[in-house]
Amino acid sequence: MTSVLALTLLLAGPTPAQGIVWEKSFDKAMALAQEHDKPVLVDFWANWCGWCHRLDRTTYVDPVVGAKAENFVSVKVNTEGNRREVEVVETYRVHNLPTILFLSPRGHQVMRINGFQGPGRFPHTMDKALEAARRVSAWEEALERDANDAAALFALGEHLFDQECYEESFDLLSLAAAHDLRRPSHERRRTRMLLAILEHVQHQYAEAEILIKEALSIDPKAPDQPQLLFILGRTYVSWGRKAEGVRTMQAIVREHPQSPIAQKARETLFVLERR
Repeated sequence: MTSVLALTLLLAGPTPAQGIVWEKSFDKAMALAQEHDKPVLVDFWANWCGWCHRLDRTTYVDPVVGAKAENFVSVKVNTEGNRREVEVVETYRVHNLPTILFLSPRGHQVMRINGFQGPGRFPHTMDKALEAARRVSAWEEALERDANDAAALFALGEHLFDQECYEESFDLLSLAAAHDLRRPSHERRRTRMLLAILEHVQHQYAEAEILIKEALSIDPKAPDQPQLLFILGRTYVSWGRKAEGVRTMQAIVREHPQSPIAQKARETLFVLERR
């Protein structure tokens, strides 16, 4: 019976993965990720989180998920655990559970999932995260070769802006703006537009105005000119410079009447006229 069983198992091949194998230390997981050049899957959880336990019972034990998890280093972080775990929670601004983060081996956020995903959907999320992680890693490697690589600074900064990692995004985009003289005009304009938005959010309106005007001066006939003017107009309004905001919105309507932004400008003017 033993020989027959052994032969059966041999012919059947290796046993498929039966779910995710978790590291218990975030720092060890990051070290392994750098050693093996793999992205990191971080599951943030707490004892009281019912959906977190449901992930453990369903998604994380799924064989397909387990097989795809071999492309990652996976680690669990208890949001109410030890001091180091709490530091990680604060670093990545985890406020709701469940939260799943995919990180590059160097710690940049690749993708964030807020909420539960079942075993039918999560493998597709893992595929997207792996693809995005490869792009992020390529930008990181470019910056290791040349810390002033404007293309990589812009790409990684824009990615982190989209991921709502605004402080890191601001630092990278600021460096990009300082070194992008030879980059394409559309990239230079977008760099300054994103920086202006970040300055606006921080109520740094003078800095936002400078950035937008600089962007507007780069290829003034570019198709995103109405969008930049709209951001400038909104900056003036938030700054308390209503008259300049009105003039900027009027310029959009007058000079770019067919742009979708023109309708937003009209709506803004209507609101401003009623104040």
